[in-house]
Amino acid sequence: MQLNNYLEYLEKTVMAYSDKVKRHLVKQFIQHGIATKQTDTSGQLYIEGLETVDISEKTLSEQLVTCIHQSKRAGYALEKWEFLKDYKYSVIFTCDDFSSTLKKAQEILPLKDTYENDYLYTSFVKPVAYSMDGYYFLKFNLAYAAIHPLTQEEFLTKYPFLVVFHEKGELIEFRFDVLKRVFLSDKKEPTIYSNLIAEMSDYFKEHFACDLIPLNLDFMVNVCKRDENVKLIAQSMKLPNGGNAQLDVGNNQEYILPFIGELRSLLNDNQAELEKVPDFREALEQFMFEMEEMSDYPWIELLWENEIKTRSNRVKFVFNYMNKSYCLIQYYYSNVLIGMERMNYVIEYIVNHRNDDTTQNE
Repeated sequence: MQLNNYLEYLEKTVMAYSDKVKRHLVKQFIQHGIATKQTDTSGQLYIEGLETVDISEKTLSEQLVTCIHQSKRAGYALEKWEFLKDYKYSVIFTCDDFSSTLKKAQEILPLKDTYENDYLYTSFVKPVAYSMDGYYFLKFNLAYAAIHPLTQEEFLTKYPFLVVFHEKGELIEFRFDVLKRVFLSDKKEPTIYSNLIAEMSDYFKEHFACDLIPLNLDFMVNVCKRDENVKLIAQSMKLPNGGNAQLDVGNNQEYILPFIGELRSLLNDNQAELEKVPDFREALEQFMFEMEEMSDYPWIELLWENEIKTRSNRVKFVFNYMNKSYCLIQYYYSNVLIGMERMNYVIEYIVNHRNDDTTQNE
């Protein structure tokens, strides 16, 4: 793609970011000497290509646009941010020969001091690579363009689809964001994410001779029983009797699910009284067992608590997404948390606990 067109894609992509992310990027630009809000820059040393962009007296969005137009380093920083940012969705796979697949991926070398305009396509063609300790990344840039049917406004977006190789645990993860409806036809909208996952799985077969195997995350339904720092805050249940139930803790600060959680609390709080009526207690426990162990769980929501409440991490697990064998992980928006760290934390948690025997009723 021609560079001027690519920069327009980059600009309009950044303009769609939340103010939280925009502020973070501007802060990064200032810290790395890409931009400054100081009006007097006469004492600064100017080197071609390394000039500091004056963003004083500009709005937040104008600050980013100005940097993109005036500094290559700003463009490079934005492209790097797409490797390090947090994404809305994630899917995790394993494979039979992780080391061999990773070695093939590492033959794709990271770019140095050049824009990604030759790596922007309408399908998965050539990725851009990035490496950091314990991780190897492949970023596939997809170009989407559309005209709003009512306003006739032009929409452009550079949509990164990230593949993350986790050396610890030997996992392969797909990360991707919400794609605005304006870029999708009514026919494509319901299946866009499952289609992207299928296309990337096919890419792995063709280019890496690798058949991806979805990681079974069913154990996450029970993990909170062993870890008090993880709370089950919502779940959908298909009950043994054919009924359906959707439970949510709401504003309950003790994170007790209605019905199931409340019954369990009653059992725990009234052990002495129930010992006097063992048949009734056994009937209650059998009922609880059947409700929990014999039900199917289309999705659950877990909360990794932080003592600073605003930094807690809320995550939804959608099992058998779109009737596929993988689990779609959805990260809820946070006003505070930013960057890939919270995604990496959940993956590390899964790696550390996936072999736990959490299927036994406690």
